[in-house]
Amino acid sequence: MRSLLAVLALSACGLPDGEYFGKVKDDPDPSHIIWCNSGEPEYLDPALASSTTDLKPIYAMFDGLTEYGLDGLPEKSVATSWDVSQDLRTFTFHLRKDVRWSDGRPLTAHDFAYHIVRVLHPLTGSKNAEIHWKLKNGELYTANHVKMLTRAAGGFAAGDIVEIVGVDGAVAKDLKNFEVPDSNLRASTRALRLRDRGASENDAYATVPSGEPVTLVEISAERDQAYVFWDEDDGVYGWVPVGELDVQPNKDVRYTVRRVPPNHIPGPNLAPDPEGTARPTSVVTGADLLMLPEVVGVRATDDHTLVLQTWGPLPYMIDQTPQRAFRATPRWAVSRWPKRWVYPEHIVTSGAYHMTEWRMRDRIELVRSKTFWDAKNVRIERFTIFSLNDQAANANLYIQGSCDALASNNIPSSYLPYLTDKGKNPDRFKDFKLGPYLGIYLYLINTQKLTNVHYRRALNFAVDRSQIPLITRGGEHPSAQYMPGAAIAKLSDEERALCGVTRDTPGVAAIVEKGKLCYVPPPGLDYDLAKAKEELELARKEMGSKFRKGFSIKFNSGVEGHKLIAEYLQHEWSTKLGLTVTLESQEWKTFLKDTVNGEYDVARMGWIGNFPDPEAEFLSNFKCTSPDNRTKYCSQKFDALMAQAEGTLDRKERLAIVREAEADMMQNSAIVPLYVYTLKSLQKPYVRDLAINFVDQVPFRKVWIDPDWKQRGSK
Repeated sequence: MRSLLAVLALSACGLPDGEYFGKVKDDPDPSHIIWCNSGEPEYLDPALASSTTDLKPIYAMFDGLTEYGLDGLPEKSVATSWDVSQDLRTFTFHLRKDVRWSDGRPLTAHDFAYHIVRVLHPLTGSKNAEIHWKLKNGELYTANHVKMLTRAAGGFAAGDIVEIVGVDGAVAKDLKNFEVPDSNLRASTRALRLRDRGASENDAYATVPSGEPVTLVEISAERDQAYVFWDEDDGVYGWVPVGELDVQPNKDVRYTVRRVPPNHIPGPNLAPDPEGTARPTSVVTGADLLMLPEVVGVRATDDHTLVLQTWGPLPYMIDQTPQRAFRATPRWAVSRWPKRWVYPEHIVTSGAYHMTEWRMRDRIELVRSKTFWDAKNVRIERFTIFSLNDQAANANLYIQGSCDALASNNIPSSYLPYLTDKGKNPDRFKDFKLGPYLGIYLYLINTQKLTNVHYRRALNFAVDRSQIPLITRGGEHPSAQYMPGAAIAKLSDEERALCGVTRDTPGVAAIVEKGKLCYVPPPGLDYDLAKAKEELELARKEMGSKFRKGFSIKFNSGVEGHKLIAEYLQHEWSTKLGLTVTLESQEWKTFLKDTVNGEYDVARMGWIGNFPDPEAEFLSNFKCTSPDNRTKYCSQKFDALMAQAEGTLDRKERLAIVREAEADMMQNSAIVPLYVYTLKSLQKPYVRDLAINFVDQVPFRKVWIDPDWKQRGSK
C-alpha cells in the first residue's frame, strides 16, 4: 500500500493564500447563484430519489407540507397548521389555499394523498416506501398483500379489509416475501383510451389495445372511473370508464386471506389485538378482492385537509414531513410520462424554482417560479446547479470563482490540511466552515454473498479506525458505532447527565430531543486483532470448502477520500487477515443501482439523517422487507424488536427497544461503521442564508446574494 503521507501530501503552490479560499467577486449578481452539486442526480422525482445528490434540486423545485428552516428543523409551508391526536396516531394537516403548480393548477390535499400512495404502490418501486410503512396497511400495500372485499364473501362483508396470506387455503411460510397473482389485473374487450379524469375519449393520450392487461390502481369516489397502469415501454397511467374493464384474468384464483388487525383499519383508531390473538383464515376469489388507496391510512377530506393515520404511535411524524416522500407530485404529468415527467419539456413543479434545462452530467438550470405561493420572498431569479462527478473539479471551479458555493463535503480530502492549517486553524479561510453532521460513513456487507457471521465480524474487528482521520483530514470522529452523534467527551455536562454517561465514556451520543431524550448507540465491534483472527478461524471451520479467500470492494468514483479509504481497508484486511481484496470504482448512478440490486460483496456508503432518531432515520432500512435494504440483512429478532418499538407510545421506552435492535444488527455485522462525518462547506461571503446546519438541509427558497456584502461585512 502507498504511504498515506505520500498519498495525502499537498503542495500549497498555486492554492489561494488570502482571506478566502475561492475568488470573491466585488459586485456579485444578486439575481443569480451558481451551486456545485456533488454529482449527477440519479432521480429528480421525489418519489424515487434517495441520494443526497438528488435531494437539493428536488427540495428547490417541490414544496412540502413543511419545509426545512435555517436550523434544519421543519417549519410551516403548504401546511399552515396541524393537529396531532393524543395517541400520536392521527395527524391532520390544514393546507393553505393559495398554492399552485407551475402550470397554474391548484395544489390540493388530494395531490399529497396521491403522492404518498404512489410512493407506497408496488408499481412505483420506490426505495422511499418504507417511510410510509407506519401508515395503516402501508407495508402490506407495498407488498400487494392488502385488499378490500368488493362483495360479501368468505365470512367478510363488502368493504372489509383483508390481508392475503397464501393461495388455495394454504398459508405462505414467509408472510412478507411471497408473490401471488394480482387480483387488480384487468383487460378490456375493446381498446382502452387513457385520459385525464373526466376528459372525453377524444382527449386520450394513449391507447391500450384490446386484450392487453392493465393494473387497476384506483377507482373514483363516484365508482364510474378507473385509474389504470399499462406496462408498455416506459409505462403510462390514465383514467377509463370502469365498465370498459370487462375482463378479469385472475378472477377465479382462490386467495387465502385473514382480516387485518383492528389498529390497521382506517377510520377511528382501534387498539391492536391482544397478544396471541389468532386471526382465522378464509378463502375468497380474485373476483372478490381489489387493492385500492382506501385501505391505506391517508385521505384528503377536502381540498385543504390531509389526514394521515398510523397503526401505532409515531412521535416523529412532523419531523419527517419535509422529506421527499411527503412532497406532492403532479398526477397528470406522472401519468403520461412516469419515467420522463421530470425532464424540462414535461416537468410540473410546486416549489420556489422551476427547471428550464437539464444537461446530463453538466448542469441543471432553474428559474424563480412565477406560481410559487411565496414567490415575493424568493430573491434569486436564476439558480444554476453544476453536476460534475469529481470533487477536485468542483473545488477548482469554486477557487476560480465559477461556483458561489459547493455542496457540503464536496471538498477533496487532500485540500483539508491546507484549509485547516493541518487542523490547527479551522478558521483560516473565512469562506470555509467545519461543523458537526448527522451522518455515518460505513461499509456495507452483502450478507447474501458473505453469509458467515464470523467472517463479517472478523472484517469489523480487523479495522483500526483510529487511523482514518489521517486519511480524511476533516476532524471526523472514528466510530465502530452505527447511529451517529457527537463525541461524548465534547458534550456539555447537562447533555452527559441526560445521556447517563461520563466524560470518560467512549463513543458518541445523539440528543434526540433537546433537554428531554438522549440515545447512546450500542458499542460496535471495534479494533481487536486477536478477536478478528479468532472470528476468521471460526468462519473457516464452519464454511469449510466454501470459505471465501477474498472479495471485492466497490466505491463510487470522483471522490478522493473513497478511494483512499478503500485502499486502507484493502491493506487492513489483506495484511492482517490474509484475504485477497480487490477494488472496483464505479460512476455514481451505476454504483447506486448495483448496491440496491445486491451486485457487490462489500461497498462504501454514507448514511445521513434528516433528524436525530435511530428508528426512523438509521435502522428501518435493515428490516427484511425494506426496499432500501442494500445489505440484504434479515433477522427475525431485529424485525420483532422494531415492530415492538413501533407500537410503544413512551418514546424513552421506544428508544430502549430500538437500541436492542441496533445491537442485534451490529452483532450480526451487516455493516462496518468507520467514522461520524463532519460538515465541510465552502461558500462565498456574499451568499446569505445558505444554511449550514447539523442535518445539512438547505432551504434554497431563502438563499440570496448580497451585492453590498463588503459594506455589511462577511459572515
